[in-house]
Amino acid sequence: MISIENIVEICVAIDIAILGIAYPIIVDKTSNIGDKYQSEYLSVLFNYEYPQKALKFKIGEKEYNISLFKLILFATLISFLFVIFKSQPFFGWDNWFINNSANFLVFAFTILLTVLFFKWLEKVSLFNGKSSSLLSHIIRENDALSEKDEKRQYYLKAINEMTYYAIEKQDEHLQETLLEFYYKTFANIRRNNPKDALLVYPVDLYFMVNKLNEESTVVQNRKLRAIEHRAVSGIWLLGEDFEEIIISNETYHSLWRNIYTICDYPRLVKMFWAHSSQYYDYRLRLLIPNYESGGNISNEIEVERRDLERQRFLEFHYALGGLMYYRGQYDILKYFFEFTQSQPPKYVLLPKSMAEIFHWFEHFSNEYKNIGAPIDFKYYFPELDNLGNRRQVTYWICCYLTILFIRQFFQVQYYSYQNFTDLPNLPDEVGELGNWLNNISFFEKCLKDVRENTELLHTLNYEEDDTKKAELEQFVEHLKQSITDKIGNQKLNAELSERMIQNFYEGSNSILGDAFREYDSIFIPLDEQHKEGRTKVSVTGSTILMSKAAFTEGDTPHINYDTVFAAALAREGINRYIPNSFAIARTKRYLLRAEDLIPGLTRLIGEHTGIVLIGIGLHYQAKEIIDKSSFKSRVLEIPATEYGTQDLIFVVRKDDLPAIEHRALQQEEIDELRLVLINDELKIYGSVIDINKEENRETKDRWNLENDPNNQDLKVQLALAFLSVIHWKDSREVVQISVNTEYREQGIPNVLNDIMPFEKSADK
Repeated sequence: MISIENIVEICVAIDIAILGIAYPIIVDKTSNIGDKYQSEYLSVLFNYEYPQKALKFKIGEKEYNISLFKLILFATLISFLFVIFKSQPFFGWDNWFINNSANFLVFAFTILLTVLFFKWLEKVSLFNGKSSSLLSHIIRENDALSEKDEKRQYYLKAINEMTYYAIEKQDEHLQETLLEFYYKTFANIRRNNPKDALLVYPVDLYFMVNKLNEESTVVQNRKLRAIEHRAVSGIWLLGEDFEEIIISNETYHSLWRNIYTICDYPRLVKMFWAHSSQYYDYRLRLLIPNYESGGNISNEIEVERRDLERQRFLEFHYALGGLMYYRGQYDILKYFFEFTQSQPPKYVLLPKSMAEIFHWFEHFSNEYKNIGAPIDFKYYFPELDNLGNRRQVTYWICCYLTILFIRQFFQVQYYSYQNFTDLPNLPDEVGELGNWLNNISFFEKCLKDVRENTELLHTLNYEEDDTKKAELEQFVEHLKQSITDKIGNQKLNAELSERMIQNFYEGSNSILGDAFREYDSIFIPLDEQHKEGRTKVSVTGSTILMSKAAFTEGDTPHINYDTVFAAALAREGINRYIPNSFAIARTKRYLLRAEDLIPGLTRLIGEHTGIVLIGIGLHYQAKEIIDKSSFKSRVLEIPATEYGTQDLIFVVRKDDLPAIEHRALQQEEIDELRLVLINDELKIYGSVIDINKEENRETKDRWNLENDPNNQDLKVQLALAFLSVIHWKDSREVVQISVNTEYREQGIPNVLNDIMPFEKSADK
């Protein structure tokens, strides 16, 4: 008869067998989980499995993790202590169950340990067994998790690693399961993405697709062509369902990394081009505007967005063509030019007209149009990866566009309305026309280089005879002449912009007004003595010619067109003549050494208080000397642009300071220059006249432009007119003190005894 003690002995034997024999062997197996697949994440997933799943608990401030299986194993071992160290029942309990409770505890834990052991053994066998069973299990566990569960990223990483294993080992048993999983994964992401938002996939999917592209270049893939096709052709990233998505920059960057990887493998590149053609033709179709009553477009936003998507997609594939030309893959270019899925042929990723070719040539060659990342950042080429050769990327793409230009002359006409060599429709904006004209020389260089590539032309069957050669050269010449003629007509007939003219008036008023206000401190009110004085200095405005393009919309922009004239007048007129008026009005002049400056001023001014010092162009040494003296509070500094007006101090009684009068211009001058009053206080006038119009012929003739053969640009006449008169009293006393310096020849310095003090009262 089996007794309780016999059962315990059996349990102990089982526990010892599990702990001493089976467990170490299985632990060794678990430590190798993932080695078969070179996986870093299968061991992580194994730790999520029951009973390997970790239980967390805290003792004090420290947190501990232990798997359920280990916990039961330790509990079983601890239960042995109750059998070994027997004790009397608590509370005086004395019955059969209580007396054998230690044996029952060992028995219960042994049963639980045995069940968990076989469950654990099952999971170990699964993770070390057939790859197809393991993959199916991982996918089921992944699908059971919520979308926001952080564990999903580890399941995805592990599945990706098994995909790499399948490609490397050519394990065709995994292909169908992997295809189904990735189809659902990509489809769910696209389905849950808002229709008007850019679609960004998890980074692990981008990495997986790129890794498969790399594997396709190093592994002779004969059995898993379906996985290879979806990774290389872009089906997974672009979609194989009918969900409307907007391709994000991240997706384009990933696609270009794939292209960069496979660019020297024609079979793979052709695979990508074929799917891209299908995608563009069926998934990026042009949207037709829906016009409502009143002329409004109900789907205007969708139409504009689709146009931008199509442009971005085409830009990518023109860059791809440039990369193929750079790598010398002429057979691939021939495949591009011949690939079609309709009859008559339709080449959806290639330009249909010369207008498209020159639009894209301007797009790639004019880097200032690419507001986002530079072309060579978005579409980097092998070995062209530094600032020294970054422009080469643009060159190769533009060369590809010139190949497409040559292709137009070899196209076969299927419809009567097709004319592949028509001149492109030129833009209306003068600025755009100028860009086109500037790029023609670069286009000719690219065209010359391509036409000299006999291997390319032979491969593409674009070898030229005399007729084709003449057509090509005549086209370029006609295009240049058309652009030049249209620029001339557009500029000649363009109306001046009222907005730009107003900007000119406002900018000029601000600059000239600020320039005059800088001298407010040295002028006093005009009185009769000023008016009767014989010393007067005039500050006047002027007229100049400026390019008409500066004042027309859509033409080449001119920086500071609205302020450059006024700034020149302020610098060369106001800031020159007002300071110079002190030199003209001076009554005495002394040249003092720096060390005699303060003693000289003291001797000159004496005890008089109504005297100020006008400092013009004071350098550091002179300023430092004055700032440390008692004369600091009397100094009024004013700006000057004349080179000779440096380190000058004019000592003047306040009552002898000049006055300035801003006079209104005569009506005859206002009518002649068509002046507009832009500052009533300072009496500043301005005008902008288009001298190219017939009614302004007389104004244009005054400038004698016909005698200047180098001046072919159309001009406008700018006028900023004012008359400001500086009045000085005849009874003034203005003493000029120059600070001697060793860097300029100024003559023999005066000694202090030469200085004649102010004789008249200078007090207020």
